[in-house]
Amino acid sequence: MVQFLAKRSTVTAVEELEEFEDEYVYDIGVSSHRPYFFANDLLVHNSCYFSVYDVWKDNPEYADFDWSRESIIELYDAIAEATNQTFPEFMQKNFNTSLERGSLIKAGRELVASKGLFIRKKKYAVLIYDSEGTRTDIDKSGNPVPGKLKAMGLDLKRSDTPKFMQEFLLKLLMNVLQGVDQQKMYDDIKQFRNAFSERPGWEKGTPKPVKNLSKYLDMVKKFNAVDVSSKSGKGKVNMPGHVRASINWNALCDLNNDRYSTPITDGARTIVCKIKPNPMQIDSIAYPIDQLHLPAWFKELPFDDAAMEEVIIDKKITNLVGVLKWDLSKTKDMPGEEFFSFVDNTNVEDQEENDEEDDD
Repeated sequence: MVQFLAKRSTVTAVEELEEFEDEYVYDIGVSSHRPYFFANDLLVHNSCYFSVYDVWKDNPEYADFDWSRESIIELYDAIAEATNQTFPEFMQKNFNTSLERGSLIKAGRELVASKGLFIRKKKYAVLIYDSEGTRTDIDKSGNPVPGKLKAMGLDLKRSDTPKFMQEFLLKLLMNVLQGVDQQKMYDDIKQFRNAFSERPGWEKGTPKPVKNLSKYLDMVKKFNAVDVSSKSGKGKVNMPGHVRASINWNALCDLNNDRYSTPITDGARTIVCKIKPNPMQIDSIAYPIDQLHLPAWFKELPFDDAAMEEVIIDKKITNLVGVLKWDLSKTKDMPGEEFFSFVDNTNVEDQEENDEEDDD
């Protein structure tokens, strides 16, 4: 007989976390093909997303099934009810509970969506047209609307994504879920790139909250106080890039005798900009997000527009639609593009079709 050791724990508190960046967040996971577990005497399991369409569409038995939204909603409601009828027996077989206790747990059909984009665990989006019995694809006047978006773990909700980029990612995601032509979305990205390139360098940075700035400043002071011969070849204190960028802002304010600009302190929200190679040997600089008037010395810095475009546009779009294997190089203006647009490019297009897609 196989014996299993079990440990009973109680959830002591649940609290909402503030915005975070590098801190760890712990989640319960079970290494099993049946990831169920008890929490405070309740059987717990995450939501399960599935579709019967792929199973039934080619089955002759369901050849006459009406795949209207109304019929699909009724179908999944019926599946939820059938699950409830079989669940007590499942509980008894797998967890040795009585049928009476097993019947206390009920399954519920949460939502029905027209299309979903699943990137990885806890990172997905679905376009809902029925949420727990309420239609979301019809407005109060009875007119059809796309539906309600549910997005989990995507960059369009992250605090380090600029507001204008969040809005574009939302538009792009809705187009993906509504089946908009891919070339149209490529054109939208290209147009967005052009608008982004016209922004001044300091508007292309990444929002970042700064924590533990004082701690790192103390580390720098201690490091600088140590004799050079005992530093074992180490050239600087290791710290997050946005913290160093904040220190650079404060240092350059002092260097330029700037007494009007706001210094960055612990807990401040900043915009971090990348800088091209320069005599000061800094690769990034931050500025306070509530700094209303940026000083002239700051605006004259050699901002690395290409690097910031890579972070704000390419990386964010890749994080969102990378699973679709899009070739984002087709959304960029190539050197000499206007000249070659007058030339017969049949061979060029044939070559592009044979090019291997970018996996990044």
